[in-house]
Amino acid sequence: MALRDFRGVKDRLVRFRALGTTVVVGDNEVGKSSLVEAFGLVFDLPDDSKSTRIRDIQPAGQDVGPEVTVELSLGGRELTYAKRWLKNRSTELTMVEPDGRRRSWTGREAHNEAERLFHENVDPVLWQTLMVSQGQSLVLPTPADAEPLITAVTAESGTPVDGASMPLVSAVEHEYLRYWTPRGKPTGDFARSAKAVAAAELAARQALQAMDEVQSDIRRAEHLNLDLEDVSSRLTDHLTGVEALRERKQATDEILLRRDSVRSRAETARARLENHTRTRLDRERLLEEVERFTKFEAEHAARRADAELVAKTAAELVQAAEAALADVVELKDVRRTEVQAAERRVSELMDRAELDRLIGQQTELVDVRARIAAAGTILDRIKVDDALVAALEDARAAVVEARAALAAGVPEVTVRRLGAEPVELSGTGLEGDVPSGLGFDESTELLVSGELVVGVPGQVEVTVRAGGEAATLRSRVDDAVRREKDLLKKAGVKDVAAARELLRKADTAAAELHEARRTEKSLTAGGDPGERIAVLTARLGTDDEESGGKPPAVEGVPGQMSLFEEFASPHDTLFDIDIDIDEPEPEPDDLAGAQRALETARDGLAEAERLLADAEFAAAQARKAADEDRSEAQNARARSELAAERLAAALESLEGARAVLDDEAVGTAETEATAEVEAVLEELTAVQEQADAAGADQVADELAAALDFAKRLQDERDRLRDALRTTEGRLEQSGRDGLATRRDLAELELAAVRTEHESLLRRADAASRVYETLSRHRAAAQTKYSEPLQSRIEALGRSVYGPSFRVWLDDDLAVAERELDGVRLPVEALSTGAQEQLAIITRLAISHLVSTGDGSVPVIFDDALGWSDKARLRDMGALLGRAGDHGQVIILTCMPDRYEYVPKATFITLDG
Repeated sequence: MALRDFRGVKDRLVRFRALGTTVVVGDNEVGKSSLVEAFGLVFDLPDDSKSTRIRDIQPAGQDVGPEVTVELSLGGRELTYAKRWLKNRSTELTMVEPDGRRRSWTGREAHNEAERLFHENVDPVLWQTLMVSQGQSLVLPTPADAEPLITAVTAESGTPVDGASMPLVSAVEHEYLRYWTPRGKPTGDFARSAKAVAAAELAARQALQAMDEVQSDIRRAEHLNLDLEDVSSRLTDHLTGVEALRERKQATDEILLRRDSVRSRAETARARLENHTRTRLDRERLLEEVERFTKFEAEHAARRADAELVAKTAAELVQAAEAALADVVELKDVRRTEVQAAERRVSELMDRAELDRLIGQQTELVDVRARIAAAGTILDRIKVDDALVAALEDARAAVVEARAALAAGVPEVTVRRLGAEPVELSGTGLEGDVPSGLGFDESTELLVSGELVVGVPGQVEVTVRAGGEAATLRSRVDDAVRREKDLLKKAGVKDVAAARELLRKADTAAAELHEARRTEKSLTAGGDPGERIAVLTARLGTDDEESGGKPPAVEGVPGQMSLFEEFASPHDTLFDIDIDIDEPEPEPDDLAGAQRALETARDGLAEAERLLADAEFAAAQARKAADEDRSEAQNARARSELAAERLAAALESLEGARAVLDDEAVGTAETEATAEVEAVLEELTAVQEQADAAGADQVADELAAALDFAKRLQDERDRLRDALRTTEGRLEQSGRDGLATRRDLAELELAAVRTEHESLLRRADAASRVYETLSRHRAAAQTKYSEPLQSRIEALGRSVYGPSFRVWLDDDLAVAERELDGVRLPVEALSTGAQEQLAIITRLAISHLVSTGDGSVPVIFDDALGWSDKARLRDMGALLGRAGDHGQVIILTCMPDRYEYVPKATFITLDG
């Protein structure tokens, strides 16, 4: 295949092996996929096509005509087919018959003949099945419509696919689909008939229900008339009893009024008796309170004097405890100042040690960065890399190979001077250094790829010319030498050995650079040492200036003072503490000494804090005791004053009560009130007996109950009247609607649609039974004729996955499930790599089955095996190599390492 001005391809010629595996290698956008696209376009579109597909293949910004030339075997014929679009359009087809006859066409006639031959000998489904475009390697083929494959499996299995039964199958399927969907649900007239039956049944049920409702309303009206007459009769009888109760109530109202009057006088006498009794009880209470409060006031006066004495003693103890606390607070402040001074000294010495370490680290970092700069300079100067050295080695090999071919394909001439006459040499296309003349008995050997002239002045001249193939060989040598020189110039070296030496130096410099950068990263892991050095330098300078103002250290803290257990006297010496403060010691110059001084200062501060805690506790206890005693004294004073106030109030109340009524008159008034209450109660008992005899208390309740029952009977009568009117209205409306006629029409309609539906149902059931029977037999036949493809896939797959590999095909001959090591999974559940490998194996199996026929096509994989691990690449490579023994396999890739395990493969490298 040859391409010219096709997308990004300027001029390219690629020859594929007719039988075997060919791997086309090239970088992205170098034009690998364009080979497959060009093959499709040359047969699909004539040279005068205006399709956008043709505009898309024209190189961007160039007014040229894309050109494609293909040489292929088609139906036993050898074809050479060339086509150019857009500019200087042309189409040429040359065909060599199996018997050797040659025929040619041009223009539209050539396109039509090529299109006819292609479609006549290449099945389009098989072509699309075996050609895997870029990004489609995961799609498993469904080749059931590929006629060559069906022919192959039919021949191998010995079972016809459908044969002469196809018209019957089509007719049965057509009849089945008149009544049923592919999923077995009713459709068409059959479905509409079922819906019509359902609608007619619904209408009949509604009409019958309406008639039942009319009968129910008639019966309801009769019951309502009977209930209304009964309720009206009961209401009339009950109202007569209500009038008798009203007359009886009027007769008993006078007795109730007299009873209420006597009851009112009894309540008044009882209230008067209660007032006199209350007055007597209040007088007795006042006498008791005067006696009690007199005794209470004397007791609280004595308690008040004792509490005030105790509170005074507690106040004196609080003053002593607070004085001792102030002394300990002063001692703690001195010790805290000593700790702060010691901490500043330790921090200063630690900063100086850290500064010394960072200065050393900074020095090492400067050296490491110098190494990084030196290694980077070396790497920048070296232009050689692994790819360039590999290209140089390939160019050197190409030069050696071209020169060897030149030496084998051109004449070698040996010229030797024998006499005294000079011999002159000249010419073109001579290999090696050519002397202009030869000395006596001197000889030279020359490879002549152009023309050599050997002359003896004045006597003879011999011209040696190479054949036509020598120019091609010489051109190959020149191209190889020129490519080698270009690569050497690009690398900046004189030969391949120098390039290898530079590559070795680059590797050494890269390793040195990596190690130096790792060291630099380690040294700067905590930040830039320079910034930390500046911070520490500034801090140490400030601390030196401030170190002169440190307060002196405090030593000699006395032991813990004892806590008091009880208050003895105001002159107790419990809180007297003597505190001595030692003179400050000089600051140590070493870090260990400074840390020891810091620990000593902290111990002193801890001792002072302990003393302070003890003093605070003692002061708090003293304050608490003083507060409690003071509170107790205040309470005693308040209780004493309250007792005196209560005694005075009780005496005042007793005097006031006696001024109104003396103690003797109180008893006399209570006796008189008791006699009055007893007389009124006797009169009330007599009136109550008269009311009970007449039943006066029950008459009112009986009348209220009778009136309530009369109201319920009236409500029931009104409800029955309303229900009867509503029911009679519905019956009148039903008579006007003609419900009986509507029911009869609905029953007739239901019978008609049921008859029609039953007829369709019989035909639909018959079609379903015939369809299911034929489908079952077709499935059995399909299982038998799909066995050759399944066996071929399993045979190829076992060479990759092992003996446990099995597959199952669906109705379209596509792989539906895979079993491996006893685990059976659907294809969708497999990993991406396993799906891709299974798709490749399936296409190779199809290619094996159809490779012996005239309709076979090549298997083309564009950028496949991208999801396979190294072990699978090795097994799949061996499989692709064996596939080339049965047909033509073409692989397009930008990653040749994936196919390094393909045996006997031909690799073609495409340059940009």
